[in-house]
Order: sequence, then C-alpha cells, then structure tokens
Amino acid sequence: MIIQLEKNINDIQLDQLNEKLQRIEYKGNRVQTQFSDYIIAVGKKEFDIRSIGKMDGVRDIHKVSDAYKLVSKKWKVNDTIIDLGDGVKIGTDHFQMMAGPCSIESEEQIESTVKHLVENGVKIMRGGV
Repeated sequence: MIIQLEKNINDIQLDQLNEKLQRIEYKGNRVQTQFSDYIIAVGKKEFDIRSIGKMDGVRDIHKVSDAYKLVSKKWKVNDTIIDLGDGVKIGTDHFQMMAGPCSIESEEQIESTVKHLVENGVKIMRGGV
C-alpha cells in the first residue's frame, strides 16, 4: 500500500503510524520525493485501510495489488535505471546481457570466460563462488 504523508506530519504521528504497521505485520519503507513523502508498506494480512487512512498525519492511502509492490508503476513516475558505471546501464532502453559460469572453478576458466565475453560485447559477468 502507498501511504501519502501530510507535509506537517510530526514525529509522534509518524511513530503511531509505524506502530500500526507493525501491529498489522506490514513493513514500511519511507520514500521522499520533491513533491511529497510516502510510506510504501508491504505485507499480506488483510485489514481495513481506512484504519490507517483516518490517522493524523496521513494525507491519502492506496492499496497496491501488484505482485512486486516496491517497483509497481502505480506509485513510481519514472522507470528504474540501474547504473553500473562505465556506461553500463540496466533498465528501459538499456538492454544488457549477463553471462558466466554457474561455478567458478579456476583462474584460467575466468580469464578465458572474460576474454570470450569481451569479444562478444557482453559487459556484465556473473559467476558462482
């Protein structure tokens, strides 16, 4: 669920909100944007969202039914782009291939794997250790 906080929420109200989330077995993650502050709360227990929506310091509340609530497009404006450095980005319009062995067995294996990946334009290597 997405809880939009009032701009003037005080510490006591925030503590009460966090205590309520703990009681209903939800984990809250605070998100601050240039426009407003939110708590993105994740949990599975059913409850009446009005019990939170009517609390002091809460401006609005929305239930998110998406499977991946923290990355849901229902509350996020921009696409997620992960910048790995050196011009390597993962996300919308930034397709990347990741390759490597399931298990790293020797230094020679990794050196030959890296050489092969570089020759084929793969910029992200993975390997189990």
